[in-house]
Amino acid sequence: MLPPILISVTVFLAVILFCIVAYKFWETKKDLKLQSQRLDQAIAGEYKDYKEAGEQNTSGGEEDLSVRRDTRISSIPWLNTFLEKYLKEKSKVLMNMIEQSGLKIKVSELVLMVGLLAFIGEMAVDLFSHIPFVGLIVGMLPFPVLNTLKTKRVDKFVLQLPQALDMLCGDLRAGLDIQTGLKHLSTEFPAPLGEEFGKVVVEINLGLTLQEALVHLSSRINTMDVQMLCTGIIINRELGGNLSELISSISNTVRERFRLKGMIKALTAENQMSAMLLMILPVGLYILLTFMSPDLYSSFSQDPLGQKILVGCAVSMGIGYAMIQKITKLEV
Repeated sequence: MLPPILISVTVFLAVILFCIVAYKFWETKKDLKLQSQRLDQAIAGEYKDYKEAGEQNTSGGEEDLSVRRDTRISSIPWLNTFLEKYLKEKSKVLMNMIEQSGLKIKVSELVLMVGLLAFIGEMAVDLFSHIPFVGLIVGMLPFPVLNTLKTKRVDKFVLQLPQALDMLCGDLRAGLDIQTGLKHLSTEFPAPLGEEFGKVVVEINLGLTLQEALVHLSSRINTMDVQMLCTGIIINRELGGNLSELISSISNTVRERFRLKGMIKALTAENQMSAMLLMILPVGLYILLTFMSPDLYSSFSQDPLGQKILVGCAVSMGIGYAMIQKITKLEV
């Protein structure tokens, strides 16, 4: 039984963390409204004298619609200063991960979420299983979730890319310039493609060159297709040439890559199913035998040597599955 003082401290810290997270979510909702207004103004090109707008805001109490990008780690000043001091370069990595995943949160919210999950997981495991430090693994769950969201978002972007390149090629052949074509893509396509090209348009309107905006796009969507597009446009701007034909050839290349990926997926489907079957069969057989002979297999799983054997089996199966995935995964 835990002493009362430990229980009191645990409850107090849990309440404090809950209040902080609730406040951050409320502030995020407020920031999202302001960011959407900034993005709408930037894409529309309605840029007036923001200095005068700021003076009107001071006198009339209107909301400041500065189009500057909010790169703060936290909207709370003291927390922003603390995290900038101790996270340093890691804050940029975390900010890049959040931006690539498409979430509208700040680094501080991710850090608080990790701390809260680690605290809850550690207390739950320690109270019920009495295994120290195992619950801290729960705090790492946001990172694979971010990686999964990033992968899905990038895949969706690439799926939208051929149609978007065809539209951009048509705009260029109609006599429009590249910036107008990118703005057309940002308004005609849904997220993530429309959102990412909207960021490119915003950055160009804020004074960045087309090359810098495209480099930022390729860093956010780090795939070969986007790198080909950005590199091709940048080289064409420097050396000249028919940009519409270049974009048309890139569109055909992306479609050909899709076709090759489909062929590879079909050819490796048997091996993928074999890997899944080899993973499922031992587990299913163990569960079936446990139901058929509960006395024998229950004692096996409770014996220390039996537990070590089960752990060894799980590790070896995991290594085998990872090796099969590595062999059957081919880059196109």
